[in-house]
Amino acid sequence: MNRLIVASFTLLAVLVLAGCGRKSANSVATEETVVFGPQYRAKKGLLVPEDTRQSLGLRIVEVAEQKVPATFEVQLRVYEVGKSTSLASGMVSPEKAKLLKIGQVVEVRTREGKSASAKVANVSDQLQKATGAMELLVEIRQAPEEFTVGTFVRASVALDSSESVLTIPSAALLQCSDGHSVYTVSGEHLVRTLVKVGAVNRDFVEIKDGLYAGDKVVLQPVMSLWMTELAAVKGGQACCVEPAKGR
Repeated sequence: MNRLIVASFTLLAVLVLAGCGRKSANSVATEETVVFGPQYRAKKGLLVPEDTRQSLGLRIVEVAEQKVPATFEVQLRVYEVGKSTSLASGMVSPEKAKLLKIGQVVEVRTREGKSASAKVANVSDQLQKATGAMELLVEIRQAPEEFTVGTFVRASVALDSSESVLTIPSAALLQCSDGHSVYTVSGEHLVRTLVKVGAVNRDFVEIKDGLYAGDKVVLQPVMSLWMTELAAVKGGQACCVEPAKGR
C-alpha cells in the first residue's frame, strides 16, 4: 500500500514539472504578438505603444482654419544711438518694400536674444539703381544697452492677412531633404506626410497642400519620430529618443 502511494506522488510530480516546462501554442502566439517599442512599416508608418507615447510626452493637435499674419525678416545695422530712440537700416527687395508702411510695427532682436520694439521710419529707393534693393530705416524706442552703434539685429515684420487658411503649430513642421512634412494620425499609426507651406510666423504655419481641416498631426516630439523612422529605413530596430527621467 505504501509503495502505491509513493508511486502516485511520483507520477503527479512528473506531470506537474512537465506542465511547467512547456507552453501551449496559444501562449506562444500571444507572446509573439506583444509589441515592445516603436515599430515601423513603409506603408503604414510608425506604431508607437501607449507606454512609449506617454514617456515621450507625445501630443497631437487638429489642423484648423484661421488667419495667419505672415512675417519676413531682414538684417539691420544700428548706426545711431540716442537717449530715447536709436536708428537702424538695412536693404530689402522691391517686392518686400511694397509690403511696408511708414509707422508699421517691427520687432528687432540681437543674436543673444535681446529684443526691442521699433517702427518703420522710411523706405528709400535712392540706392535701387545701384544695388537693385531699397533701404529700410527703422526707429527703435528705448533700445537695450546692447544695441550699440555697429550692432547687427534681425527685424521681424508682420504682414496683414485677410483670409482664413489651414494652419498647424510651427513646432509640428519637420523640414527634411525631401521638403516639409508632418506626422499625421492614421488609426493607430503615425504617418509622415509631405506638405506645401505658405505663410509662416513664429507660432503657426499655413498649409497650402497635403492636409485637410480636421486632420490630426503630432505636435511633439516630431524629431524623435523622425529619428525612429530613419533608423528603420536605414536598417536596424526603430527606437525613439526618450527624454531623460525626471525632466
